[in-house]
Order: sequence, then C-alpha cells, then structure tokens
Amino acid sequence: MGRSDVRDDTDALEGRGGAHPASAHRASAVCTAFQNLVADAALAVEPAAFASAVRLFDSVRTSGNCLYAIGNGGSAATAAHLACDLAMTSGPQAAGLRTNALTGNTPLLTALANDIGYDRVFSEQLARLLTPGDVVVAISVSGNSPNILEGLKTARARGVRTVGLLGGSGGSAAALVDVPLLVDSEVYGVVETVHLGLVHSLALALGTGRGRSQDILEASLDGTQG
Repeated sequence: MGRSDVRDDTDALEGRGGAHPASAHRASAVCTAFQNLVADAALAVEPAAFASAVRLFDSVRTSGNCLYAIGNGGSAATAAHLACDLAMTSGPQAAGLRTNALTGNTPLLTALANDIGYDRVFSEQLARLLTPGDVVVAISVSGNSPNILEGLKTARARGVRTVGLLGGSGGSAAALVDVPLLVDSEVYGVVETVHLGLVHSLALALGTGRGRSQDILEASLDGTQG
C-alpha cells in the first residue's frame, strides 16, 4: 500500500470524509481503514530487530535475570501484558521469564509521583532493582515521555540492556535503547495495536505462547519452512 493509500485510510479513520460519525457506511470505512493501517504498520516492523529482542529475552531466561517493563497509559497496559505473557509457561521446554511491570504497584507509583516527581517513577524503581544481566523494555508511542527517558538513562547507567517498543521514528527513546522495535504510524491506536501484537509474537517466539496458539504457530512455521 502506498503513502497516498495510507493517508486515505487515516482520513477515513479520523472522519475527514463528510459522513456522519454514527453512520453505518462510515463505521465500515473506519473498520477497514484501521485494519489496513495496522496491517501495513505490522508488516513494516524490522524482522532483524525482532530477532534481536527474542535473543535478548532468551538470555534473561537462561541467566535467571529479570525483565522489567515500563509504559504510560495504554502502553502501561501493554507492559503488564508483556510481563504476564513472558512469565507464562507452556511446558518444561519453554520456561517462563522472571518479569516485573513497574506500572503494577499503584501505591508505590503514586508515592514516587507525589514525593519525587512523575518523571522519575520508573528510574527510582529501576535504580533499586536492576542487577547485571537484567533487561528493561520501554513501551511508548511517542518515545518522548520524560519518565520513560529517565528510566532508560538509569538502565544505561547500570549497564543494563534495553528494548524499545516505539512509534514512528522512536522519538528521543530510540537513541537510548539497544534494540528499537519501531512501528511506523502516526495513529496512536495503530501503534498500540501493533505493540500488543508484538507482545504476542515475542511470547510465541520464546515458546511461552498458550497451548493451542503455540501449536497453530508451529504448524504454520512447518508449512513455510518445509
């Protein structure tokens, strides 16, 4: 799909076509436009970067270290989802990782925000928790959230490897992560949707996918690699 097609889909998604917001025609157009934008953005994710993230996560599992995930808003939910799915196990050959979504402790998060500042809610936690061999995953559409940047700076200062699930060109966070997984879209919902898809893909690649989902993936790989 070309850039003009992407722009047409974005216009339809944002209602710049004259149709009433609640019309059935516009609803159908929005659904199709969103699907097209998500598909284009997902296909544009760099496979080599994805493979690098998988290798890094697997090293955390092998060493017994911990993967820490950070994010704001919808990305906070994705961080929690990542921590959940990578901690799952699907058998003795696919042990889960030790994970910690730093968005999960609401009392601590709000105490840090109130007493120190919201820009340091992740960096303060990471400064206390990180050990050599850990990995920090930063999830951000803009890549410019101050608390994400501070968290990544703390990780770098501790010599800890980092992965970024980012939108567009990655913002300021792109220069602070070892492995940037970029989702090239200007639509926040599209980036967040593809980020969640990457979470599931990472879990499946690591063998922590759940039951039949893992079986279906393996069968699909057999068909493409045979």
